[in-house]
This record gives sequence, C-alpha cells and structure tokens, in this order.
Amino acid sequence: MIPLATAAASDSPMTFLDHLDELRSSLVRTAVVAGILVATAWYFSDRLLEGLITLLAPGQNILALGPAEAFSARMTLALWTGGLLAVPYLMFEAWRFVAPGLLKDERQFAVPWMVASAVLLYSGIAFALELLLPTMVGMLAGFATPHVEARLALSSLLDFSVQLAAGCGLLFQLPLVLCLLVWFGIVSPRTLARAWRHAVFFIALGAAIITPGDGPSMLVLSAPLIVLYFVSVGVATILWRIRGQRAREERG
Repeated sequence: MIPLATAAASDSPMTFLDHLDELRSSLVRTAVVAGILVATAWYFSDRLLEGLITLLAPGQNILALGPAEAFSARMTLALWTGGLLAVPYLMFEAWRFVAPGLLKDERQFAVPWMVASAVLLYSGIAFALELLLPTMVGMLAGFATPHVEARLALSSLLDFSVQLAAGCGLLFQLPLVLCLLVWFGIVSPRTLARAWRHAVFFIALGAAIITPGDGPSMLVLSAPLIVLYFVSVGVATILWRIRGQRAREERG
C-alpha cells in the first residue's frame, strides 16, 4: 500500500522546474535513440548510397569531385536516414511530455493525427524516391546535347534528392492540414469543395517550387497531391459530421 505522503506528492502538480527536467530527459532520450539510428545508418551507408544511385541513375557511375565528397555523401545519407527513422520515437517522446496535460478527448484526438502525420511523411518520401526522382533525373539528363555530356556529381545528386524528398514529405501533409482546419471549425468541407480550382493552382505552384518547374515533373508531383486534396475533402466531411454530432451532444 502506498503511503499517503507519497500518494499526495505524486498527485501534486508539477512545477515549472519539474517540466524543464522532464523536457531535458525527453530530449536526452531522443538524442540517444537518434544517435544509435544514425550510427546504424552509417554502418549501412555504403549499401544505402549504392541503392540510391541504382534507383536514380541505373547503369551510371556517379562522380565524386572532391577528396571528401564520398565521405560527406555517406554522412549526409546516414544523418537523414537515421533522423527519419527516429521520427516515430520523437513523436512518442512528444506524446509522453504533453499527454499528462491533456483531457481524455484530447488524448484520443492527438494519437491518430500523429500517426497520420508520420504515415503521410513516409508516403511522400517513398513517392519521391520510387517515382518522382527517377523520372526527373532521367528526363533532365535528356536535355544534354552532343557536346554536353550528362554526368552526375555525387553531392549534387544527393542534395537534389534530399531537397525533393523532404519537399514531398511536407507537401503530403496537405490532407492532415485540411482535416485539422475542418476539425477546429476554421473552414467547412463545402468551402474546400468549392475552392478546388484555387487548390489545384496552389498545388501546381508548390510543385513548381519543389521541382525544377518543367511540365512533366510538375505533373508527376501535382497529380497525387490533387487526388489527396479531394480525398481530404471526403475525410473532412466525415469529421465535420462527427464534430457537429459531438456539439449537439454537449448542448443536449
């Protein structure tokens, strides 16, 4: 049986310094896990780099133009890979930190959104690596002339891939953003449905910023985002009805 003094102490609210100490512990645990994942990714970085090159430029040899370029590319790839693998644990630590201060309904609300955000992030990166990047690299290489040899530098290819994959991961958060706006009553599904022309324009604009701005690559990136927009409108409609039902129950 727990002593009353201990129980009372455990039920007492945390002070500001207690919150800072808990935050420090969460950051330390996250840093340790991320460091382990980055170190593991570094161990496999040669195979990861070979797999990326095979995926984006099959049958080609990529040029390392500086003495440290191969090392820098493997380190960059290890950092990004380990960081991405650490995202679920980062969300778990964020959840552990904020969950005690949330109501039951808020806790039930937060978990699905965090899971959806991670799934959309990984889906966007997978889309970039499997479809968008190979298409763009092959297409852009076709602009070479008889006196211009299309050779790929390692750092340029990696920077281009990281920029595009990260951009796709962020753009694929679009359904989550729209559903959050609807859930909090900022916009309605009807407004989103009526604004589909504006949405298509801004999706194309975002695709033009992420990609080099040529027609085929913009189309490849815009098409799934437009589909995601209309899917989001459907999901937002369901959430709008759930929100309305809860509001009626609270009033009743």
